[in-house]
Amino acid sequence: MSPSVIKYVVLFVLSEVAGVLIGEQFFRLYLRVVPPMALSSFNTDAAHVTHYLYGVGVGVVLFIWTILGAMVDRLVRLATKPKASATT
Repeated sequence: MSPSVIKYVVLFVLSEVAGVLIGEQFFRLYLRVVPPMALSSFNTDAAHVTHYLYGVGVGVVLFIWTILGAMVDRLVRLATKPKASATT
């Protein structure tokens, strides 16, 4: 594999880990906010799966934003690069 592919794979994995951690944090918040009388085991399990899926979606969005930021950075660097003047 080329170094750029490895870089993107590592970036994707780190984005997904961050997204799942965000989903887990929101699930913990859900458990604190919803009263225990309103929680059944089905509701709790369904909410946990939903928050994990939310986290996976957030990870994908983080990955796309990072790729877009890298592309914009590359375009800005190319646009501001000083042009070599021809000397005779």
